[in-house]
Amino acid sequence: MSITNYSEQVLTNLRRDLGILMLDGDNKLIQFESAFYLVDKALAKVKHYLSSYEFKTEEEEITFFKDLMSEFLKESVYFAELFNLESSKPPGPKKEIKRYFEGELKSIRSFLQNNQNLYNYLLLNKTNQDKVFFLRSSMTPIYKPNLFWQTLDTRFCTVYTLYFARIKGSLALSEFIDYQLQLLNGDEIEPSYKRKNPLHWTGKKVELVELVYALKQTGVINHGRADLKEIAHRMGSFLGMNLQDFYKTFSEISIRKKSRTAFLDTLRDRLTDYLEKGEALN
Repeated sequence: MSITNYSEQVLTNLRRDLGILMLDGDNKLIQFESAFYLVDKALAKVKHYLSSYEFKTEEEEITFFKDLMSEFLKESVYFAELFNLESSKPPGPKKEIKRYFEGELKSIRSFLQNNQNLYNYLLLNKTNQDKVFFLRSSMTPIYKPNLFWQTLDTRFCTVYTLYFARIKGSLALSEFIDYQLQLLNGDEIEPSYKRKNPLHWTGKKVELVELVYALKQTGVINHGRADLKEIAHRMGSFLGMNLQDFYKTFSEISIRKKSRTAFLDTLRDRLTDYLEKGEALN
């Protein structure tokens, strides 16, 4: 199996496990610490596989170090920073917590500004320097003096893999802090029934809850980092459905005697039938 396919498989399993972990308990510190070690375990698997693997082409090596290894390391950075953020957060009142988050957000923005060139390279999805940045055999120029790079294990990483991971992790942390500030400010999405030409969920509540959990477990929203409560709240608000007690509804789904994914099964069957009839081409 190629290192790309293996890493994607490990990454998919990691995001699934992280999604399950974030459903358990309300102690954020325990969740973030456990998440960090899940990422560390996944990284160990990839490194072990990489230790005896030979890249077939330069393109394969670039893809691995630019897109995949940087993604694993980004998750490591993200959960480590989340743990530090939560452990250093003042106990209150809201005004102090808000000031704390705003200070952390300012630090993130300062870091991104100091690394603007690399941030732009990532943001614009450029490729012209990929052979310099993501091939271990290249004479990679040090972007900025930093003693940390002297201890870098170049078997498993390049300097710019770490830079990219740090930038990605900082962007994810920024999203998290932005959301916390929204909660502190009492910001909410306007209920759908107040909008012009609103969309309403006209199916069963249990069906929407099933969909919410599926979206969370597949990691397709905010790269898998969106909180389950947030997804449920925003989906319910957008579609005019109250999902306050979605945990209770899900417990009913989990004890079904027949298919526990009845709605998702129906979605698949209906779409498959539609495609087979050729209506999608009209």
